Order: sequence, then structure tokens, then C-alpha cells
Amino acid sequence: MGMSKLNVFISGIDDPCTIDDRTWYVTIYNCDGSVLEYCGKRYVVLPARCGHLEIDVPPGCYRIIAVWGFTVITPGLVYRANHFTDSAIVSTCCEQTTCVKLFNPSAHRCGFIYVRALRDLVAQKAIAPELAKQAEETIEEINEQLGRPQKLFELAHMDEIKELVTREEKAAQEGKN
Repeated sequence: MGMSKLNVFISGIDDPCTIDDRTWYVTIYNCDGSVLEYCGKRYVVLPARCGHLEIDVPPGCYRIIAVWGFTVITPGLVYRANHFTDSAIVSTCCEQTTCVKLFNPSAHRCGFIYVRALRDLVAQKAIAPELAKQAEETIEEINEQLGRPQKLFELAHMDEIKELVTREEKAAQEGKN
């Protein structure tokens, strides 16, 4: 059995077609949520210079996420990024190379999606509406200052996504009756 080669790339901010040029730090998790450890090595905060990491891993299924440092990159520079990428699930096979690209969302995108999650939690009666309203107003105020991402992807049709999912759920429920 041979090792798998894993190539991890990190996209530019809100741009899945580019690769970010800064150093990121990649962590590889097992399916149980623990950091991958193999042969005395912990696969945690591995430097991905110029948005790329190539590393040998045992064959398996992993969750991968990256973070860039929590320090000021360039003082005075307006930088509207999130510190974390979206995560990806990847399966690697013996003696094969697997590539994965992690999406690097803007803070605006994360804030917008979080506001939608708050609204859904209120609808599910999981959180108090007053608390959600307070958080939503703050996040929306911050998002206003950040400006909208150039490429909206799911943000441009979030209502359509919700409507289609709701319709599918309703059809599934009617099919059970």
C-alpha cells in the first residue's frame, strides 16, 4: 500500500477560479473530527505557501480547512477577508494524487449566510427572535460597511434556493401521506 499525494489549493477571496498568493495554514481532520496523525506527524497548521500545499497522506477520507494568520498583514490596508476557508471533504487513494481547492469566502459572504441561518433558527423556535434581531442588525451594519462581493454566487439567488428546498420538502411530506 502506498501513500496518497494530496494537493490543496486555496482560492482568492470570493473567487474560486484563482489561487491566493499568501501563506495559509492547512489542517487535515479524520472523519471523527480529530487531527490526522500518522507515523509521528500531526497534520495541523501546515504552511501552504502561495495558496498551495502538496503533502503525502495515508489513503482515507478527510475534512480539510485552512486559516491565514490572525495578525495584521499590511497595516492600513483595507482587507475584507475571512480568516477561514470553507472546508472540503476529500477521499484519497493509494499511490494516487488528489487535488482539492478550498473556497476563501469574504467576511460579507459569511455574514450574509449567518443572517440567513439566524432567521431559520427563529423560524424553528431554536433561538429568541429578539436576540436574533439584535445580531442580524449588527451583522447587516457591518456588511454595509464591507460592501458586496463582486461575484455573488449563492447570495444572488438565496431566496430561490430556499423556495426550491421548501417545495421539495413539502412534496416529500405529501408523498409520505
